[in-house]
Amino acid sequence: MTFYEKLQLSPGVLREKIKHAKSEKKQWLWALFLRSFLILVFAIGYISLFSVLFGAENSYVGVGSFCMLLSLRFVNYGYHIVDSLVALFSVLSLFLVNSIILSSVSVGSYFLINLLSLLFILFLTTSFPEFGNGGVYAFSYILITSNGPHTIEQILPRVQAIYFAFVLCAFVFIYKQQKNNRNVRLHHLVKNYSLKNKTYTWQLRLALGITFSLTLGKILLVPREMWMGFASMSLLLPQTHFLLSRGIKRFLGVILGSSIFVFFFVFLPKEFVFLLGPVAGFLLGLTANYFWASVLNCFGALSAAYVLFGSFPAGFLRISNNFIGLLCTLFIALLFKWWAEKRDKKEKQPVETM
Repeated sequence: MTFYEKLQLSPGVLREKIKHAKSEKKQWLWALFLRSFLILVFAIGYISLFSVLFGAENSYVGVGSFCMLLSLRFVNYGYHIVDSLVALFSVLSLFLVNSIILSSVSVGSYFLINLLSLLFILFLTTSFPEFGNGGVYAFSYILITSNGPHTIEQILPRVQAIYFAFVLCAFVFIYKQQKNNRNVRLHHLVKNYSLKNKTYTWQLRLALGITFSLTLGKILLVPREMWMGFASMSLLLPQTHFLLSRGIKRFLGVILGSSIFVFFFVFLPKEFVFLLGPVAGFLLGLTANYFWASVLNCFGALSAAYVLFGSFPAGFLRISNNFIGLLCTLFIALLFKWWAEKRDKKEKQPVETM
């Protein structure tokens, strides 16, 4: 395996290689650190490009499309590249429309639009949940639609940013995935859609969990309600077991991460506070541990939020929003568990004959 090929591996795989390596431990270590550094540098450059070209409010489009861009290098949608490009265009267009309209609709419309949009997005992009597309596109949807344009003058830059992102993602998609799944078309998936399929049931659970959390945040008029959606997304990814322990890990990670951020904000010289986000981003690239990822994700989130709310209120808001989001998620998970058990019990009942 070349060093370049080692850089393409995930942190979890690299850490396993380091753990079991006998003669190449230094090379695997270098690969892990260099991978994280290069991704961080690329992310800063990519997101800054969106801010420079389309304004700071469209840096969120940069963040969301950056995650999509990295995913498209390795994971396709499971069907023909032409249909996949149409799907990518449709998904980003939905990001655009919803980022403009969601802030002005009623609560009922907000719930319905989010639920149907997420179901549509997950159906188009997540034929194989185990590869992580569900998290990537749900995260991007929540982030971009929760930070929409506030004035008419900001709509055109948002349109430009979205379709600039499409061009970049489409280029990578074609370059990396054009030879895959040539015999599968999108209409094959549509024809075979059924909630008896575990993938589609999972998509419904994820979409409903995120929508429920976001809508509750809107009802409660909670600032940064997108954090509630992120909590649901994180907990309802493909795994179906150990949800409670995973939720506890996330909540404890958020408490620790928010507390550390506030501590550094208070005692660190103000001219160095801007470094907290990038340093956490670099460390995030080194870990595959869910707890520590939850800790480190707080730094990026709070680096933006403390400007609006102050360090202590932002930290408290981060913790409270995650707590509410996790409670919503566990409720949805229990509801789907009850539904699945009831359905399985019904299917196992013997058929009566005359």
